[in-house]
Amino acid sequence: MAQSLQLTEQSIRHQVMLERVKSKEANQYASFLLDMDRSIRLRLSADDLTEFSRVRLERLIASIESDMSLIYDNYWDYLSGSLTEIGDYEANFESASLNQVLENFEITIPGAEQVRSAIFTKPLSVEGAHKGKLLEPFYRDWSKMEKDRVAGAVRSGYGEGKTNSQIIKDIRGTKAAKYNDGLLVINKRNIEAVVRTSIQHAASMAQQATWEANSNVVIGVRWISTLDTQTTPICMNLDQSVHPINKGPRPPAHIQCRSRTVAELDGRFDFLKKGATRSSMSGPVSARESYYSWLKRQPAGIQAAAIGQKRSKLLRDGGLSAEKFAKLNMGRNFKPLTLEKMKKLEPLAFSRANL
Repeated sequence: MAQSLQLTEQSIRHQVMLERVKSKEANQYASFLLDMDRSIRLRLSADDLTEFSRVRLERLIASIESDMSLIYDNYWDYLSGSLTEIGDYEANFESASLNQVLENFEITIPGAEQVRSAIFTKPLSVEGAHKGKLLEPFYRDWSKMEKDRVAGAVRSGYGEGKTNSQIIKDIRGTKAAKYNDGLLVINKRNIEAVVRTSIQHAASMAQQATWEANSNVVIGVRWISTLDTQTTPICMNLDQSVHPINKGPRPPAHIQCRSRTVAELDGRFDFLKKGATRSSMSGPVSARESYYSWLKRQPAGIQAAAIGQKRSKLLRDGGLSAEKFAKLNMGRNFKPLTLEKMKKLEPLAFSRANL
């Protein structure tokens, strides 16, 4: 396989733009949240809950959940449309990037329906309970959790003898705290995570559809992680790993993942291995730089913030190269091994680091 450093550089710059798109799209939820706030207040302002029977209470909660479901349905219509547009843009960007690098080859742009199908019918790669879910069920699971949270607040408030006004404050928060102390602010934070994860999935699947349409030149993918202290252990371990075009992990690897994949080209394009850079929190570095080789050159404080005190000391003082540390640190499915297991494999390195 041939790594085009120009493609890597372009893709990393593009990811910065995509992060801005995520923030913009998450902000669009504000109007839907206002509708939800008004709906809940209206439902809870009609009668005093202390006068309700249990049956009547459950009917009220069912009506609140029904209102919330309608708002969530409307938001899904908006979000799924935005994801389709983002996917189309990403497919065109990826095709244009390949065209720019491979001037003498005609690059195929996947059709809009092909891209849409990839976004909504291919499962998420995120670790944990959401792994393997399709995008819409991922969203629906989140919306159900939020409905259950509000319903629980109403039930518990009723059970504790709270007034309607007190329950409303529990849900929407207080003016004194700028409404940052209620359940709806949790709702807002959670939807941002859902939106950011969904957009990364859409971008990744659009890339994948483009590569599959050009498998005569693209034969694999390279994982590129963000070089800063917020990168998760799984993305640290995946950085610069190469996978077949139709196998292996794809971003998002976890909720709110910022990693990206880049096309690996047919061996005919080895001549494209010329200098390019990737960004990091400490400034531009070589596009070939791996996460741990970058981290090994950082101050001890940054190393500790990224991987913890003991692992950073092992990286600095254990006499291990960045490549050897990466292999030692990596367990199954790119998850980090425990320090105990690492010590059994490399006791001398731990001895050198006084660990």
